Amino acid sequence: MQNPNDELPPRNQKLRSSHVYGRLPAISLIERFSAMATNPGVNSSFQMVTFTLAERQAIMRLSRHFYITRAADSIQVGNSSYHAFLMRPTEAVSTVLNVEREIVVLFSDYETFESRTLRAIDMVCDQFDDVRVDRSLRFLISRDKHIENSIRHYLSQDPEYPIVIPFHFDDFHAPNEDFIFNAVRRNFLIRDLFGYQSPLKHEYFFFGRQKLVENVIDLHKSGQNSGLFGLRKSGKTSTIYAIQRRAKATGCRTILIDCQDPAIHARRFGPLLQYLTTEVRRELNLRKLEIDLGNSADQISANFRKCMNDALSAANTDVLIIFDEIENISPRTAASSHWRESDDALLFWQTARSFFQSPQKHKLSFCFVGTNPHLFEMPKLHEVDNPVYLFAPKTFIPMLTASETTELVTRLGYFMGLDFAPAVVSYIHQRFGGHPFFIRQLCSQIHKKISINRPREVSLLACKEAERDASADIHGYLNEILSTLKKFYPDEHSMLEYLAKGEASTFLEMYQYNPAYVEHLIGYGLVVRRGDDYEFGFDAIAESVKANFASSKALELNDRWRAIGDRRNRLEEEIRTALYRWSQRLDAEQWARALDTCLTTKRKQELASLGRRDAFSRNRSPLYFSEILQFVQFSDEFSTASISRSEIAAAMDEVNKKRADAHAKEIDELTFNNLTRSFELLEDIFLPPA
Repeated sequence: MQNPNDELPPRNQKLRSSHVYGRLPAISLIERFSAMATNPGVNSSFQMVTFTLAERQAIMRLSRHFYITRAADSIQVGNSSYHAFLMRPTEAVSTVLNVEREIVVLFSDYETFESRTLRAIDMVCDQFDDVRVDRSLRFLISRDKHIENSIRHYLSQDPEYPIVIPFHFDDFHAPNEDFIFNAVRRNFLIRDLFGYQSPLKHEYFFFGRQKLVENVIDLHKSGQNSGLFGLRKSGKTSTIYAIQRRAKATGCRTILIDCQDPAIHARRFGPLLQYLTTEVRRELNLRKLEIDLGNSADQISANFRKCMNDALSAANTDVLIIFDEIENISPRTAASSHWRESDDALLFWQTARSFFQSPQKHKLSFCFVGTNPHLFEMPKLHEVDNPVYLFAPKTFIPMLTASETTELVTRLGYFMGLDFAPAVVSYIHQRFGGHPFFIRQLCSQIHKKISINRPREVSLLACKEAERDASADIHGYLNEILSTLKKFYPDEHSMLEYLAKGEASTFLEMYQYNPAYVEHLIGYGLVVRRGDDYEFGFDAIAESVKANFASSKALELNDRWRAIGDRRNRLEEEIRTALYRWSQRLDAEQWARALDTCLTTKRKQELASLGRRDAFSRNRSPLYFSEILQFVQFSDEFSTASISRSEIAAAMDEVNKKRADAHAKEIDELTFNNLTRSFELLEDIFLPPA
């Protein structure tokens, strides 16, 4: 009898799961692998006496194909009681089910399924080490005659819940052995396991990055900080959830601060430190206190140190604070101006670093998560030494390795009745470089296109057809990634364009100017270095960058005219508003003289009895922009010591003439720059400050 504490047997690499998909002679699936099965049975120490007769019969039937390792403690949920046990698949069955670790089997001795039953399975899983139990797959044996429909309905409401294979007690009276695998097959199409858009909150279908998660926890335990960086859809938030799960399992206390939330970035540095103190006390289950850190920077720092030290000492623990979307409280990129332009970032991190470095028994450590590590690369903040310069090691969220891509695609594919051959998985990995979001989106499209007659092998042709169908969505996400780079990190984006244009010398020149640019692009997985050369990291991003660059000139022209039109319309509205306020101060005779001076005879006849409200209405004014210019000159109210009346007139004339409907469609750089200066002059006068 195999010892249940032995290491799990290695997977049979020669036997592919596609072999169970109906292409071999029509014999029993179990018979097909029985010659290879090793050590099915029941552990000699298994407590069979704790189970009912019907449960024992099911256990013995399963023991023909699994190794029954140990009974779980009985679970009580409300008034319901449940028995459960663990079983380890033999080598052959492990290959068929695509499962290596032990599987939880729960008995529900009730005629009607209730959601508490799934809660019971979760509680059983919590009794065992994560390394031992496969949390993504569970077996449920129930007396509910409609258990399959019940499970289907529940899982359709919760797409992230693990795979549940339902059985009825009567199934174990079947004359043949295929009922186990038939149950798996019948549940192939319950859910699209690839089609997640939101971050993964649970570990069931979280692939790769385990070492990354462990590293953050290890750094925290040793009193050090960490930093995780990646582009949108790179899995940052899913990784944060994994860190929190792992931290909880190891007894570490964590607090997540979402810097994208206005409740965070809208606070000044003092109130945010106060908020952190309150959140730490809440996480540590300490008595709620009204905390006031004061108003001046010295008061805030001293009181923060005292209050935080008191909290950590009272709970006798350290705390890991995870700052997600850190760029929202960082200079240059912050969502609120006081973090972007004032000293809030400097004072906040001076205070936090001071506490971090102070000698004390218990500490705060920080995990910084964001798009770009520029906050930790700037030696100065507002001409003062940056307190968080090199404050944390920079780690970029890695792409999946080829083996991790294989695990993700083949494991989830199996439970959807899709068999991905190695050549198909290799193609997917090459196209998306191990980017889990794009891999999932393509595989989801494959699932949608392939008929429900499953199991089915996925051909390379089917994969490419699905990619064409999904190309609009995938390239939309890729363009979104590139737009983020262009907006906030234009230097890195420019380097991608140099690569797309084949300007290797310019790329290397930028690299020599600032090696961090290339470090970021390699960290994102967008660029790889091979020897002395740099190339795009995967095919899809190369195509998107090249396509964007090829169309950038045409788009630039359209964008310029669109920007000019939008800017002109807003400016005209504000000028009309200013003129309306001016006209309200005129008496009837002055208003009549203004009309006589600013309008031609023909226009006065067309606009007989024109009132001030209609003349300067933002939406229905009949006046042309050239006539608006005449009123601005007539009023002589808007010139200043630095901007003369003639300069205003010249700028308005420039804005009026440079219109897409009144000017050649081409607009060169010099013309565009002159027009921009005219807009800026007029906007300084007529637009309210931002």
